[in-house]
Amino acid sequence: MEERGDSEPTPGCSGLGPGGVRGFGDGGGAPSWAPEDAWMGTHPKYLEMMELDIGDATQVYVAFLVYLDLMESKSWHEVNCVGLPELQLICLVGTEIEGEGLQTVVPTPITASLSHNRIREILKASRKLQEYFS
Repeated sequence: MEERGDSEPTPGCSGLGPGGVRGFGDGGGAPSWAPEDAWMGTHPKYLEMMELDIGDATQVYVAFLVYLDLMESKSWHEVNCVGLPELQLICLVGTEIEGEGLQTVVPTPITASLSHNRIREILKASRKLQEYFS
């Protein structure tokens, strides 16, 4: 972290807030400017995620940011979003390399607490998703 003259810490070069997402992390959902007032609010994939019956706006926002990273930065292929309402999660299923096997990504905020039981539930749901898309 960098130090200002008044000795208050400022975020490092990543600029990530305590929730692991820019300008975000108080647990109260997305910042007031995003995504409804920004271009993200009209993005087709964001709108698709909003229809997945996941009540947590933070989960939808984080899943959309991870989706953009997979598609734009990492050049994944055929990334689909799947809602798991019983777990209140959005999973992203796609292939890192064209023709390779499917991978499931479970976007979670950095502040999320995951117990062994919760991880087991997510892995079980992930296997079902892989079977569905295979």
